[in-house]
Amino acid sequence: MKRLLKRPINIEFALRGLGTSKLRAALTILGIIIGIAAVITIVSLGQGLSSATKAQMESLTSGMIEITSSSSSSSMGGMAGMMGGRSMFSMTQSTSSTAAVLTLDDAKAIKTFSSRVDAVTAVIELSGTLAWSGQSVSNSEILGVTSEWLDVYQREMYLGRFISDQDNEDMSAVIVIGEDLAEDLMGSSTNPIGEVVRITVDDVTQSYTIIGVLASDSTVTSSQYTLIVPMDSAIARMPGARENGISTIIIRVDASDSDERDLAVAEINTILRASHKLESSESEDFTISDTMEFSESTSSFVQVLTIVLSMIAGISLIVGSIGLMNIMLVTVSERTWEIGMRRAIGAQRSDIMIQFLMEAIFLSLAGGIVGMVLGILGSYGVASLYEELQGYITVTPNIIGISIGVSAAVGILSGLYPAWRAARLQPTEALRHVA
Repeated sequence: MKRLLKRPINIEFALRGLGTSKLRAALTILGIIIGIAAVITIVSLGQGLSSATKAQMESLTSGMIEITSSSSSSSMGGMAGMMGGRSMFSMTQSTSSTAAVLTLDDAKAIKTFSSRVDAVTAVIELSGTLAWSGQSVSNSEILGVTSEWLDVYQREMYLGRFISDQDNEDMSAVIVIGEDLAEDLMGSSTNPIGEVVRITVDDVTQSYTIIGVLASDSTVTSSQYTLIVPMDSAIARMPGARENGISTIIIRVDASDSDERDLAVAEINTILRASHKLESSESEDFTISDTMEFSESTSSFVQVLTIVLSMIAGISLIVGSIGLMNIMLVTVSERTWEIGMRRAIGAQRSDIMIQFLMEAIFLSLAGGIVGMVLGILGSYGVASLYEELQGYITVTPNIIGISIGVSAAVGILSGLYPAWRAARLQPTEALRHVA
């Protein structure tokens, strides 16, 4: 008699009870499987997407601090293109409507006096037409830059060399183009180095000699057809360059710590205020944008989106738990005679409660384990379809812990009330149902 009161016997009765209706048990755990699989898939993909987005944005914008004049910040916006020119987004609003033109002296002052700056380049933006051997590319983006442009954007050369300080001093008619442009314009059989191209800006055509080809970069989102010339050459040779002036100063600060970057921005702000001879009561006539803020904002947005989608997926888990509770209540009603027999031969209310609670937990855990496996396989399956996510999907202990913990919690919460009802049945009442 005492053996019936032992918990292993209660667990054995629970397993036997589940075995009496295998189809019902399978259908019951289906909702748990779907809920757990959906949550794990979304959480895993969300974490992977967040990591991939953060890595991509950091490789794209990490270290970049952009300065624009307040007169152009509303139209130019934020970072001057990953190819080094055209603006992509705006991160700050200008603080003054006073027109101000950035100068090369501003860039030199930042390079000289800032202790946190790793590289600085000024950029002049123009638009023109490139022509070579009867072929042309209209509306090409032309950038007049200094020699540090390559270090600022951390790009690599495919062929030849980049613009040097000497090229700027001599105002040389030389140009650097992108690998994609070189191949599309000249074909893979032609060595672009030394080829002479014609550039037309405002109906003025001049010849430039190609000295280098930039290696293509998968993180570059703006035009790969950008043309890069020495800044002084652009000012001296191209119409509108002197009048338009420097559109952007791009600064590389490799520190990733937010406090360090804030100090760098504050230091740059102080240097520029002094360079522009602004009084303490005057607002800045320039705008400073730290592109790292955009990376952090994007990552935060992905995390919030993951949480929202996980909550939506969790609805199916709630539905599954309600279904589990309903099935357990039906089970208690159908097995009243079994409860009466056990109580008649000495089982206590706690034994009955443990038996039916264990049934609910077993069902939930089984659904949780299967759902976890399907969720993990689903995550890797979806990631395999997208190259951007490959390598970023990982199965962490947190994910396994979540699946097991949620499954156990669903089993306990869904089984408590049916188990309590089963334990409350009186033996004499239950035995009336014995066939």
